[in-house]
Amino acid sequence: MVSSEVVEFRVGDRVWVYRDSAFGAVEGAVVVEVRPDGRLRVEFTDGHRAVPRDGHVELRASAVG
Repeated sequence: MVSSEVVEFRVGDRVWVYRDSAFGAVEGAVVVEVRPDGRLRVEFTDGHRAVPRDGHVELRASAVG
């Protein structure tokens, strides 16, 4: 199950995906679909898309500019 402190994500949100693993991997991604059950489909920086099933998803801080 994916956990998050954000109640609702939107398509286009930039997120960090923290995977539950011994390596503590984190990847940047963009939300490309929000499913009716609340699950997210994201596109990672290398171009692959997936529905994270485990770990933690959080919004990335916006760049100040």
